[in-house]
Amino acid sequence: MELGLFQKDALIEKLAKAFYRIQGYVVRQDYRMQDATHPAEKACVKMAFTAVEEVEFALADDGDTEIITWQQGQSLSENCQYYFCKYEDFTLTLLTSPQINTTRVEVTRGNTRIYVSEKEITPQEITQELQDFLSTLAAQLQTLSRIQFQE
Repeated sequence: MELGLFQKDALIEKLAKAFYRIQGYVVRQDYRMQDATHPAEKACVKMAFTAVEEVEFALADDGDTEIITWQQGQSLSENCQYYFCKYEDFTLTLLTSPQINTTRVEVTRGNTRIYVSEKEITPQEITQELQDFLSTLAAQLQTLSRIQFQE
């Protein structure tokens, strides 16, 4: 949710008056805090601006987070469920076989297999394991990206 200019202005005024009230001061209802010259009032306006900016930043950050979900594919047999997801060059596949209580997950980039795990755990557990592996891999690749050739 993005605030309009007038909504933002009204919110800043309301917050500044609330911050001022917390400090034990009171102003008239029609008093405009953003026009204040007193240092304590100006500080309350600054706190209000900061609060609104922080909330807007947090909301914008949450909206930018991309969620990748498993898509159910054509079952290979009655006893085996197939799920997949694709992100740019990466393909993730997940096979479950409830009959033998086994879940297999595989990650490939192009034609290169990066990760394979097959265990007797739930799809949720193996997905968490995959997330942990990929997070660790990303951190390690960040470090490896600093490799230099010494002459």
